[in-house]
Amino acid sequence: MNKKKIIMVIILILFAVGIGIAFVKISDKSVKANEKSGSFQEVSGKKVDIEITDNFFIEQTNDIFLNLKDYVGKTVRMEGLIYTYIDEDENTGYAVVRNSPGCCGNDGLAGLDIKYDGEYPEENTWVQIEGVIEKQKIQTETIPIVKIT
Repeated sequence: MNKKKIIMVIILILFAVGIGIAFVKISDKSVKANEKSGSFQEVSGKKVDIEITDNFFIEQTNDIFLNLKDYVGKTVRMEGLIYTYIDEDENTGYAVVRNSPGCCGNDGLAGLDIKYDGEYPEENTWVQIEGVIEKQKIQTETIPIVKIT
């Protein structure tokens, strides 16, 4: 599946979720409250700005796609499955994803692309990642990608 199709699937999931965007605002308030209380853990001496949780995984990853300029440079922590794909230029890409509810019994995927200097785990391996959100230009699209630290 190429990146353009992945982007389309994620956008379709956003519309399927519908009211989920409103929950992002609630989640943002929780993040700000947790940040003030000092409950975020330190990662290599750097604070994690965003922790993508089980309850708001789809909403939070979709919000990052829709409002990328607000997230670039922020440190994120999330868990999910390693997903491998081949893009239109025959390059291998990697993402951390979760299965999401789909239409008519078809599940979709939601998540973020990743880049890592080391060796990637095998596909479908459950991982926890921490990294910095960056922009990546794919043909005419600009998408988020997490540079793993």
